[in-house]
Amino acid sequence: MGRMRTLADKNLRGFFIYTTLVLLCCAPLLFFLMKHFYAEDLDELIIFRSDEFISKRLPSFSKEDIDHWNKYNEDVAIVPYSDLYVFDKPVKERFFNSAEGYPVDYRVFYRKIVIDGKPFVLMSHIPMIENKDLLATMGSQYGLLFLALLVSLTILQRMMSKKLWKPFYDTLDKIEGFKLESGQKPDFEQTTTIEFSRLNEKLNGLMVDNITIYKQQKEFIENASHELQTPLAVFKSQLDILLQQPGLTQSNTEIIRSLYAVSARMTRLNKNLLFLARIDNAQLSNMEVVDFVKILHGQLLYLRELAESEGLTVHVETGNSLNLKANKLLVESLINNMVVNAIRHNVKEGTINIKVDNSGLKVSNTGVPYALDPNKIFRRFSRSSEEKKGNGLGLAIVQQICIMHGWEVGYNYENNLHVFGVKMFNRGSQL
Repeated sequence: MGRMRTLADKNLRGFFIYTTLVLLCCAPLLFFLMKHFYAEDLDELIIFRSDEFISKRLPSFSKEDIDHWNKYNEDVAIVPYSDLYVFDKPVKERFFNSAEGYPVDYRVFYRKIVIDGKPFVLMSHIPMIENKDLLATMGSQYGLLFLALLVSLTILQRMMSKKLWKPFYDTLDKIEGFKLESGQKPDFEQTTTIEFSRLNEKLNGLMVDNITIYKQQKEFIENASHELQTPLAVFKSQLDILLQQPGLTQSNTEIIRSLYAVSARMTRLNKNLLFLARIDNAQLSNMEVVDFVKILHGQLLYLRELAESEGLTVHVETGNSLNLKANKLLVESLINNMVVNAIRHNVKEGTINIKVDNSGLKVSNTGVPYALDPNKIFRRFSRSSEEKKGNGLGLAIVQQICIMHGWEVGYNYENNLHVFGVKMFNRGSQL
């Protein structure tokens, strides 16, 4: 995959390439045009010299003047008459040039004249610039013109492109700042460009639909979770009563215990759904300066026991403190869910590494010998395996907590370890 570029940059790059190609292709045409117009200018000059001689010199000219004239005039000469000359039409011929020391091309104009009753030929001629000299002259001039045109056209194109794409980038900025949980649709700026207007119209429709669906789902989950609280509590209470009944067989006891485990799982699921609903509804938005390291050690008092009961080894590396502006309850939930995730998705006699530094929190653990899909693991109800414990909400809660605080959560598979990291950008010292 190539390097990412903006639409404006791609458009400018294409314009720059095509403009360069067009200007380079025009160079040969310009050379031939310059050569043509240069020859026309020379033709006008030799015809003018010929006309001037005939009008001013010829009436008083005699045969005795021919040698003297030819001796001191190189551009206009009088030569013996011959039918081989092309009369009254400028032509190109090659003659020896005494100044250059070798033959060069001339523009020549022949005219039939009469001196003392005898026919002669008046030859008006002028040397042409050689192609290499013309190329050098044109190259320097065209090079400057080429650079001037290229720079000016590029600047003009950039200015026009920036103005043209401004409505698009305005829309893009609005979309990037849009948060579904806010429930507020961004207002796109009006544009006279048909394509951008159609784009904004379609985006408006999609956002309205998504906001509506999101609100309906959120309300359903919240209402369903609230409604399930009482039945689950009653169910658990009845199971407690059943376990205390006399005369239960071993089989009955195992059935009740399995139902008890199901009840506990459903209760955790319900609590997590309610917790997510509280986060979505910004019910836990109050912030304070908290010591992340202190909260971590407090959570590890029981999390370490849970890990060791599963035969796991826990390594912890922290500094003295890490002050953050955050919601304490959400920080506790973030730590709990990340460590519990590392416990549930580990292997027998595996390890868990917990590290806190100035950048944030990193939790790594042994587990399945392959990388997980980073696009799925933070989705709600997503689990790496149906055999694993949990309800698939732990990492989703972590992600929502990070979004709320402006933190960044990520996943990598490094050195046979599953690494989950949270980069925390706000510091209590900066408050």
